[in-house]
Amino acid sequence: MSTQLLVSIRKTEDALPSAAPETAVVRLVSVLPGDWVVRPAGTTTDAATVAVTAPAGTAAPEALRTVDEALSTPPMQGWIRG
Repeated sequence: MSTQLLVSIRKTEDALPSAAPETAVVRLVSVLPGDWVVRPAGTTTDAATVAVTAPAGTAAPEALRTVDEALSTPPMQGWIRG
């Protein structure tokens, strides 16, 4: 069975002032593994929530580590989980 999580990301002070949550969601999709499914669940001016589905056999802690690793890549500069 696949692992489904609701994940919130938010802008930090390192983000460009023009950084949009919608763009951050698209970038997050691009840096997560290709077999993961990400669906937008909502945005505010400084945050986004996405529904993430990791492949079968992926435990929730492992999935969150993968999201955190994706958020540490250059395209995600200025965004953290939280």
